Amino acid sequence: MIKVVILVLLVSTAFVILTNLSNAQVLRDQDSSATTIQTAPLEKTVEQVFRNIKVLNGMPQSQIYPAMRFMAASLGFQCGSCHVITNDRGDFPADDKPEKQTARQMIKMVAEINKTLGEGRPTVSCFTCHRGQRTPQGAPILPLPILSPRAAVATTGTSTSSSLPSADDVLIKYQGAIGGTVAIDRVTSCVTKGTTTTATGQVVRYESEQAAPDKGHEAFTLPDVGGRCAGDSRCEYERVVNGQQGWLNSGGGVQELVGEQLADQRLSFLLFGILRLKDQYSSFRVSGRDKINDRDVYVVSVVRSDNKRERLYFDVENGLLSRRISYTRTMIGNIPQQIDFEDYRDVEGLRLPFTIRASYVDASSPIITRKFAEIKLNVPVNDAKFDKPLTREPVIK
Repeated sequence: MIKVVILVLLVSTAFVILTNLSNAQVLRDQDSSATTIQTAPLEKTVEQVFRNIKVLNGMPQSQIYPAMRFMAASLGFQCGSCHVITNDRGDFPADDKPEKQTARQMIKMVAEINKTLGEGRPTVSCFTCHRGQRTPQGAPILPLPILSPRAAVATTGTSTSSSLPSADDVLIKYQGAIGGTVAIDRVTSCVTKGTTTTATGQVVRYESEQAAPDKGHEAFTLPDVGGRCAGDSRCEYERVVNGQQGWLNSGGGVQELVGEQLADQRLSFLLFGILRLKDQYSSFRVSGRDKINDRDVYVVSVVRSDNKRERLYFDVENGLLSRRISYTRTMIGNIPQQIDFEDYRDVEGLRLPFTIRASYVDASSPIITRKFAEIKLNVPVNDAKFDKPLTREPVIK
C-alpha cells in the first residue's frame, strides 16, 4: 500500500514541480546560490549528536528541531504521532511505531524528487501534498474560489521593476525614518524591559541588554507551576551572543548557539536587527510590492552573511520595517519564520518598535509576542552579562 501511495505522490508531485519551475523568481529569492558570501561556521551534523539517524544524515544539528516541527505542522501531527512518548518523555531513537518508518520513506521520496526534478533545490516538501492533513490532498476543495480578473490585473501591475525603487533608496528612507545615520551611530548600548509570551502561552517578565558592536543578553523566568522548578534554575532562561559565540543557559544546561541560530539570535536584538539592520546582510534587492494590514510595503530580498535568505518588508509611506520573513533551507523543505514589528515610538530621537511578534511553523506553539515597557539607550551595561557560564549537568527530575 505504501508503494502505491509513493507512486501516486511521485506522479502528482512531478506535475506540481514541472508546472511551477517556471516561477523561478520566488525560488531565486529563497534559494539562489549565485551570490558569493562568507561560509557559515561549521557545526556538527545530526548523526554526530543524536542516535539512530537513518535518512537525515548530513543535516546541521541546529535544523533538527525546526525540521521536526515543520513535518508535524505539514501533516497535522504531534511528536507522539511518530515517536514513542512515555510519561511525557520522548524516546526519540526508538523505532517502535510504523509511522516513523513511513516518515523515513517519505523523506527519501522528497529528497529524490528534489534531486531529479527540483535541480537540487528543496522545491517540494511534506506540505506540498499534505497541506496540514494526515492524508495527501489529491483534489481541490469545493467550492472553488472565483478569482476577480480586475484584482489579478492590479496585482500583476504592481510588480514591474520599473515602478520599484532601488534597494539603496529603500534603506536610506528606512534609516531616516528611524532617526538618521548620525543618531544611529551614537548608540552604543540598548536596555529593554517588558514582557514576553512563552511557547505555552504564559506572559512573563523579559529584559535584555545589548552592547556594540556584537554583544547581546536576554533573560526571562517561567512561573513555578506545581513546584516543577524545585528551587533550581529549571525555569530560568538566558540567551547570549558575544561576537562569534552564543549560548542558551537554562535548566537543560549550557547549549551552544551554532550555525544559523547565532545570527537569528543576534537579529532578535533591537541594536542589531533594527538600528544596525544593514550591517547584518551582504546583499539587497527590491523584488516587489505587497500589502500588510492594508498598507503598501516594498519587499526586499536579502542574503545574510551565513547565506540564509530573508525578505524584509518596508512600509512605502513611512519607510519603517514592518516584517521580516526568514527561510531556513533544509533537505526536507524551506522552513519560514515571520517576525512582525509594530507600535513604533520615539526613544531619545529614534523610532523603535515596542511590540514584536514571532510566528513559527509549530502547530503546538502560539505566536510569541514581546512587548517593551521601556527602552533605554546609551546606558551602562554590566559586561559580565556576556560571559559564558560554567558548563553544568542538566537538571533531571
